[in-house]
Amino acid sequence: MDVVIRELKGIEEIATIFPVYTKHNPTMPEALFRSRLSAMIAQGNYRCIGAYADERLVGVSGFWTGTFLWCGKYIEPDHVVVDIELRSQGIGAKLLIWIEAEGRRLGCDTAKIAMMIGRDRARSFYIRNGYSDDSLQLVKPLSAWADTEFPEFATHRDAVRS
Repeated sequence: MDVVIRELKGIEEIATIFPVYTKHNPTMPEALFRSRLSAMIAQGNYRCIGAYADERLVGVSGFWTGTFLWCGKYIEPDHVVVDIELRSQGIGAKLLIWIEAEGRRLGCDTAKIAMMIGRDRARSFYIRNGYSDDSLQLVKPLSAWADTEFPEFATHRDAVRS
């Protein structure tokens, strides 16, 4: 399968990822998706790419750049999502290769991934693509939405309070 990766520009073009993204996160309403996407774009360091097979969007990934003291300038893929019917055909790897090449072009020292514990398939994907476990991200829900979306975090927080 011939897959072409290209960057999506502007809110309207980036918002075309919604049907592919919702296969990964089917509970997110489109209005919330667009609101968050607008806020992410407004931060100035968020970009998005799409993987196309015969002009059909079959995979997406956003990505961020930034700088931390511990790892220097970084690039961070955000939600690498491939159409369910086309997984394990190298599309996700092509998205990562594009992002990593962009990171090198921008002078990034590292590529890093933040992901939820328990996403074993995603973890295996990143490990196969050269990423290693070297840190732990701690999360604390601060809103009712986060309590609902991440019940394991809320349960832990409530147990600690007891």
